[in-house]
Amino acid sequence: MKAVSAALSLTPIVILAVIAATLAPFFAGSFSAYAADTPHIAVSGDVWLLNGEGSRLFMLPDTYYARINNLDESFYYVTFNGVSGKVDKNTVSAIGYHTTAPGTMRDITISSDYAEFTAINLKAKPDLGAENSAEVPVGQSITFLGEYPAESGIWYYVKYEQFYGYIRADRTSMPVMEIPVFVPEEPPETETSAPETPSGDETDKTVLDVLDDKELKIVIIVGLAVPAVAVVILLFRSRGGKKERERYED
Repeated sequence: MKAVSAALSLTPIVILAVIAATLAPFFAGSFSAYAADTPHIAVSGDVWLLNGEGSRLFMLPDTYYARINNLDESFYYVTFNGVSGKVDKNTVSAIGYHTTAPGTMRDITISSDYAEFTAINLKAKPDLGAENSAEVPVGQSITFLGEYPAESGIWYYVKYEQFYGYIRADRTSMPVMEIPVFVPEEPPETETSAPETPSGDETDKTVLDVLDDKELKIVIIVGLAVPAVAVVILLFRSRGGKKERERYED
């Protein structure tokens, strides 16, 4: 009997846990929607794109912009020129809606000053003493991704085939960048119109067909929660009645 009583005492807790697990996905969508609706960052001044460990990858171009993919208390997570990273919130402003940020990637080549060489090495870091990350044959194109100003000069963060690395800017054709200034756009407005009289086909729709996502979530949540709460109440009442009968029989 003690085992049965213990099981009954745990039943409401188990039911509540099941309810919480069932409803969690519906509320999770609401929290993640904030990140999806967040505008772009607007770059002003020296703003670095950082990797996951917080190391500098390259500097984002001044006056440019990038869409925010996610965010936390300290960083905006963005993808710029196909490179994913994070930006310190204190260095940028999150402002303005924009349909897309086209990026500033350019195809560049090794400078003709190095035509007598067979290949030029890409470096894992913007330092001549750093390890090589790839070898680029002279005459092959590489993709400019970003600029890295350093004490030793300007470096470019580039991509060659599947490899990423740094190369001294003066060893390349040094592209001329035309950076478009960020001009916020008006967010797309939701069209509103007077309710239309349902046609013959629409009159056959069920209630669920005409509900939007938010209303449908509310219906599902209420539909799941009400029976579960009723079961919990019945269990507590059943246990209370049993205790009263036990006291009466004693």
